[in-house]
Amino acid sequence: MKNNIEIDFDEFVNILNEKGKSEAVLLSRKKYDLSFQQVRRRLLKLTDYCYDSSQRIYIHKSKVAVDSGFMTIDELNSSIPKENTHKGFMSLSGHVPNSSFDELIKELIKDRLMELNKYVSINHETKTLIINTKNLKKDCFDLVEI
Repeated sequence: MKNNIEIDFDEFVNILNEKGKSEAVLLSRKKYDLSFQQVRRRLLKLTDYCYDSSQRIYIHKSKVAVDSGFMTIDELNSSIPKENTHKGFMSLSGHVPNSSFDELIKELIKDRLMELNKYVSINHETKTLIINTKNLKKDCFDLVEI
């Protein structure tokens, strides 16, 4: 039974990454009596290996560097000058204005509202909520009525 074959995926990935596809094809055919595609499908289905297109190799998911392109909260806070600090202590005068963070939040809210504006409009005079279902369907959204 070809489904019960024990495959050494670490060896397969090392051969594939270091020596190339042709060697991996030979390994899968000679050692496991399976096609390259069968072993590759099992690799992706049964293990935590994934293909990294930027490096053009297969790597374990635990080693994948997550780069979302967004700054973390710590990075945002480190870029803000510490104006309210005096000899290493922060003042306890209540709300400390953080204008750059507030501006970021305002911009994010504006972006979200602009997105919603494509689909929803409100007429206060007639107290009517108008939903453009054609645009919703075109952008693959579902309308849930509560």
